[in-house]
Amino acid sequence: MPERRIRWNEIWGCGTLRRMYKRLLIFGTTGLFFVLGLSYLLVYPLKETVTRERERQDKIYWSTFNAIQHFGVQPDKDSEQKVKAALNEARARGLSKTRQDILQNYFQDLERCFQGDRDSCKKANSDMDEAIRAPQ
Repeated sequence: MPERRIRWNEIWGCGTLRRMYKRLLIFGTTGLFFVLGLSYLLVYPLKETVTRERERQDKIYWSTFNAIQHFGVQPDKDSEQKVKAALNEARARGLSKTRQDILQNYFQDLERCFQGDRDSCKKANSDMDEAIRAPQ
């Protein structure tokens, strides 16, 4: 009588293991897609919101900065009033405190510089450099 060869798929329990690994693979793949999809749904809108807020802050910041620059070029009462109005508007529209302080310091140093304080003129230059770098 010839010896019967046993194939791997005929071994007891092998089919059960194979089905278990298939299930694990299916559950693992499904879970991975679920987690990736969920993170995309949560992270993408948050990123868009942050980007919109940053753009809004930048618009307010640079319009106020330009008003201060105009005052630096042409220091008269009209441009001074425009800067004060722009700073108040920036405060009212929720510009970050750090950015408000940078712009306020720059404007005050320019005012003192035009009143004859030489140290303020040097400080105004460094304040302008800091304002151009615009913190986030």
